[in-house]
Amino acid sequence: MMILKGVVSLTIGLLMALPSGAMCQDQLDSLERELREIAKNGEAVGVQVAVRGSTGLLYSGALGMISDGGDKAVDEETLFLIASCSKPIASTCALTLVQDDTVSIELEDSISRWIPEYGGAELREGGVAERPPTVEEVMCHRAGIYSQKSRMTQQQSRWIRDFRLTLEESVNGIVASPLVGPPGAQYAYSGAGYCVLGRVAELASGESFESLLQERICQPLGMSRTTYFPAGRFPDDEIATGTPRKTSPHLLGERHRLPLIGGSLYTTAEDMTLFGVAICDAWGNSDDNPLGLSQQMIREAGRPRSEQSQYGLGWKVVKRNGKVIRLSHSGALNSHRAWFVVDLEKGISVAGCWTLTDPGRQAPVTEALQRFLIGN
Repeated sequence: MMILKGVVSLTIGLLMALPSGAMCQDQLDSLERELREIAKNGEAVGVQVAVRGSTGLLYSGALGMISDGGDKAVDEETLFLIASCSKPIASTCALTLVQDDTVSIELEDSISRWIPEYGGAELREGGVAERPPTVEEVMCHRAGIYSQKSRMTQQQSRWIRDFRLTLEESVNGIVASPLVGPPGAQYAYSGAGYCVLGRVAELASGESFESLLQERICQPLGMSRTTYFPAGRFPDDEIATGTPRKTSPHLLGERHRLPLIGGSLYTTAEDMTLFGVAICDAWGNSDDNPLGLSQQMIREAGRPRSEQSQYGLGWKVVKRNGKVIRLSHSGALNSHRAWFVVDLEKGISVAGCWTLTDPGRQAPVTEALQRFLIGN
């Protein structure tokens, strides 16, 4: 151990033979040095990083503190809020419903089938949409549902930031907002849209989205420390809060009722890489995988829906010479940050979760992970 900003504990996990082109021990050592420097400079409150291949966990590191000014160190089991890195996991959960013959839902279905208000929805610039958005369009941010990145009103913000609401109450508010454009016409990154997706999944299946997540993703993959509602299930001192404390939804306790489907999942870097490797294996190998998804369905999720965004169904997609080589997502919510990559060429998954001392500044954890994985 070293005394830096707080207690720093970095451990090298089980190192096994890696596929050709994957990282070597020198890269792992370089990553460890960079993370130690980040802690030394006080740019992050707490950090967690994991690297996993098909042969097992290759690296697991944790440094810093649960909360700014606190005395409990982060370890590999500390839960972090991963913000928009929730989207790949949530979209995959929804895809398990699409492939389930006992649940009647298809990607091309209009969401007005479950949420009638989207039939004849008003457009922000006037008039009425010619058709409702589809399930697929919601998943790839082309439904026309308002974006938190552009012209969001105070009321619209409440529907995706007031964690005392239920998902049903949140979506009831979201559907009252006019569409920013005709469904399918443009890319508009939308956390509100993922709340709608979650509510559609609930109505189609008859189960809560948290239950669907546990049954279809977490239990099959052994992701035992992943949930939208950690309060009560895990002690407070096992959940990263960063700073300021009021920005962490779990601190609402029993009043925390909203699963922000694409933005408030709590998990660990190791759990994230369990999911990432399952995606990687299903992409390249066979239809026989713990997720129960066909290789065709997994690859459909990684197909960009527009050249402008390079966004698939819950994933940002990187292609080289026309071939998909990497699926990824980043996350930012208040002082919480995350970055998640499935490298389809190297056959590995890399995940990082951290909290910032100053939410207005970016800690260079993402850049460190990119240098480690991509080499630039």
